[in-house]
Amino acid sequence: MAQLPAKVGEEIEKIVVSEGLELVNLEFKTAGRGLLLRIDIDKEGGVTVEDCSLVAQQLSTFLDVEDPIQGHYELQVSSPGLDRKFYKVSDYQRFIGRLVRVQTTSPVRGLHVIIGHLQSFDGNTIVVNDPNSKKQPEYEVSLDNVKEARLEVEF
Repeated sequence: MAQLPAKVGEEIEKIVVSEGLELVNLEFKTAGRGLLLRIDIDKEGGVTVEDCSLVAQQLSTFLDVEDPIQGHYELQVSSPGLDRKFYKVSDYQRFIGRLVRVQTTSPVRGLHVIIGHLQSFDGNTIVVNDPNSKKQPEYEVSLDNVKEARLEVEF
């Protein structure tokens, strides 16, 4: 797997934050014959194409001037999407009340995938309320058992 120098990651975050945006995820990996530097940004109310374009221009300038990455790579700046993954522990607190999909490592009451509203988070355990489960709608899941959590699109 490709390794991004720590100073580059710090500078990317500074650029994103300076525009009033949040750095949701930074990924640097092999893609095809080259490398991919993918940056997901967000803000309250969602990001626009203009936000992504502005950040991409600033990052391109920084990366061209400093030239910290050897070889060919592709830069992508985008929104995390409506079904964004949870990357930080703070995401669990931030999205309380929202519809989520939680995949677990070990089954919780026989399920590896729980879809429902994120009811609470105490720092170690989340509670997901599945309205389709009449008998016991609340599922308690330890963060250690969460393989992946993401928002679900609500219509």
